[in-house]
Amino acid sequence: MFLDDDIDLNYVDILINNLVQPLEVAPIRNIPIYNQQYVETIVPHYTLSEFKNHFRVSRAEINEICNLLAPLLPHHYLTVSLEKKNLFFVWFLAKQESFLATSDRFGFSRGTGHYIFFKILDALTQLKQQFIKWPNQQEIQAIQDRIEHRYGFPGVVGLIDGCHITIKQSTHNAIDFYNRKDYHSVILQGVCDDKGLFRDIFVGMPGRMHDARVFRISPLYRQLIEDPRLLTPQQHILGDAAYPLLTNLLKPYRDNGHLTEQQTRFNQTLTAQRLAIERAFGLLKGRWRKLKYLDMSLPTKLPEVITCACMLHNFIIINHEDGFNNLEEYDVNEVIEGTYEDNDPENNNNGVLKRNYISTLL
Repeated sequence: MFLDDDIDLNYVDILINNLVQPLEVAPIRNIPIYNQQYVETIVPHYTLSEFKNHFRVSRAEINEICNLLAPLLPHHYLTVSLEKKNLFFVWFLAKQESFLATSDRFGFSRGTGHYIFFKILDALTQLKQQFIKWPNQQEIQAIQDRIEHRYGFPGVVGLIDGCHITIKQSTHNAIDFYNRKDYHSVILQGVCDDKGLFRDIFVGMPGRMHDARVFRISPLYRQLIEDPRLLTPQQHILGDAAYPLLTNLLKPYRDNGHLTEQQTRFNQTLTAQRLAIERAFGLLKGRWRKLKYLDMSLPTKLPEVITCACMLHNFIIINHEDGFNNLEEYDVNEVIEGTYEDNDPENNNNGVLKRNYISTLL
């Protein structure tokens, strides 16, 4: 083929270059790499103490949790064993790791890890009444006897206090959750017995709220006022200075610098007993370290996570373990001392008379 002289060769080159384009190479997709077979190959070689240190529960307790949850979970919702799902759940609560890091350790994507966690969370929440319940009459009598034998303080059924659970800043009403300790939190109000077993909890109030206000909002307050079956007039729970003085809730005398020896002894005895609730909160956070900072983006799920941590706390104690033996996990700095509310009138006559009478017995 010959080209005429009047054809512009540069124009021909342009045409050829436009017709022959280099093939575009599709970008190589990054395939995520997960840890493989951690539960299947490494966990079986853990000793009993290593397993307990990592997962905070024993192998026997994991099996029992699996048996409890099996009827509550949808069948075949993932090709993952129920044991592995529960190990994933308790690992996440026991560590201060993100969903991404925990999911990677167990060989899941982050989305799969979210899915498994919230399925287990929903199922566990259904068992709350089984693990966190007010003591029956026989249990109440046993609690009273143990405390009176140890401290000489009659009629004590439980100890009440509030605990701040640190959360990341909320996108809604952030100021309400910013507490007087200068961080964002929700409040866990708990009543425990002398063994550290939570008998009543109320979760989710903003950290800025005073303990007395949280108590008055809680169902427990209305029950103490209106339900005579909860406690008899001779029975009571003990609180710190933040709480109102009621017939069934006793607190220390206000220290105005002029307390009598009898009143001082009452305050000291009450404070010594209340160490149980402070230690229970400390052990709860020491065991389930996620509660030291709940960095979850779903605020509606925060109360459920805290509730499930309290349930597992009780589950371990019920399974014949004295929770207060593990004192290395107890952090006294996690306890926030109560303060008097400015408008607390202390005008419950029955409470005043009852406190004065008990102070004469100590």
